[in-house]
Amino acid sequence: MTKRRRRGKGEGSIYQPRGRTDWRAEIRVGAKRLVRYFKTQREAQLWLAQVRVEAARGLLPEPSKVTLGEYLTFWLENGAKPTVRPPTLRQYEYAVRVHLNPDLGGRRLQELKPADIQTLYSQKLATGLSRRSVQIIHAVLHRALKQAVEWGLLAQNPADRVKAPRPGRREFRVLTPEEAARFLEAARASEYFALFATALGTGLRLAELLGLRWSDIDFEAGTIQVRRTLCWVRGSWVEGEPKTAAGRRKVVLPPELLGILKEHKRAQAEAKLKAGPGWSSEYGDLVFSTRAGQPIPGQSLRRGLKQVLKRAGLPAIRFHDLRHTHATLLLVGGVNPRVVQERLGHTQVGITLGTYSHVLPDLQREAARQVGQALFKSPTGLSF
Repeated sequence: MTKRRRRGKGEGSIYQPRGRTDWRAEIRVGAKRLVRYFKTQREAQLWLAQVRVEAARGLLPEPSKVTLGEYLTFWLENGAKPTVRPPTLRQYEYAVRVHLNPDLGGRRLQELKPADIQTLYSQKLATGLSRRSVQIIHAVLHRALKQAVEWGLLAQNPADRVKAPRPGRREFRVLTPEEAARFLEAARASEYFALFATALGTGLRLAELLGLRWSDIDFEAGTIQVRRTLCWVRGSWVEGEPKTAAGRRKVVLPPELLGILKEHKRAQAEAKLKAGPGWSSEYGDLVFSTRAGQPIPGQSLRRGLKQVLKRAGLPAIRFHDLRHTHATLLLVGGVNPRVVQERLGHTQVGITLGTYSHVLPDLQREAARQVGQALFKSPTGLSF
C-alpha cells in the first residue's frame, strides 16, 4: 500500500491502496474502526469530516445553549480544517481568534442577530480596520454559520441578511521592463537569484515556487509542471495542492531562465556534496532550498528581496508583486490574456483582466494603433 497521509490523533487516515484507483478512509470512533472506499480523495475527506462531527457532537452543549465562540472553535476543527488548504485555515483561525470571539463569542449561537453582526463590522471599520479585512471576517462568519444551518444548529443564517463592505481596489506596485532588468542584475549577487528570476519569468506564487522539485522541470521541453505548494503553517512546513484545478499547470520557460536554472542546479549539487550528511531530503529534491536542503523561510526571502531592491535603487515591493510584474509585462507586450490566465493559474480570464485592469488603457491604445496601421496606412492606399 502507498504511504498513508499522516493526520492527528483521532482524525483518521486517507490513502490510495497500491494498484487501485479509489481511496480508502478509516477512522476509529471509540472501540469501533470505520472503513469506507471513495472514488476521490475529496469525497474521503468529507466523509471523515462528517464522522468526526457526529462523534464530537457530544462535546457541544445543547444547541440552545451553545455560544458562538464554542461553536466557532468546534467548526474550525471539524468543519473547516478537513476541507480547506492550510493557509486558508490559518486565515480563518486568525479571524475567529482576533475579531469574532472577542466581540461576539459570548453570544448564544441561536440568539445571534443580523444587527449584532452589522454592528461588529461598523465597529471594526471605525477602529481603522480595512474594508478588505472586514470582508474576510464576514466571509469566515458566513461560512461557519452556513455550516451550522446544515448541521441543524440554526434554522437560518443571520449573516445572509448582513451587507459586508465592498473592498477598495487592491493596489500593487509592478516593475517596468527597465526596472525589472535592473532588479535581475542586482539580484545576481543574491543567494536567491534563481528564485527571483523564476518568479519574474513564470509568475508562479511563492508557495508554488517553494514546492517545486527538480522532477517538475523538463529541461528538454523547457517547461515547469506546477503540482504542489509548500507553506509554513503553525510552526511546520505543510505540503498541499495548488490553489485551484487551474493551478495544476505547465508553464513554458524563457530560454534564458532555463540557463539560470541549469547553473543553479549545478551550484546546488556542489552545496549538497559539501553538506554531506547535513543535507536534508525530508521535503524531496527541492529546486529552491537553504544550504542544508530545507525549504527557504519567508523571513529570509523578504530580507533578501529588500537587499536586492536597495542595491538596484528601486522602491519597496512585496514578493507577490514579482508575479504581478510578470503578468503586466505580458499584457503590455500584447500577449493574449487567455495565455496569461493559463500561466498564472487563474480559473477564469475575467479574474486576470479584473486584477490587471490598470493595463487595459494601454491595450486599448495599442489596439487603436494597430487598427490605424492596418486601415489607414496600408500598402493598398486605402483612405477615407
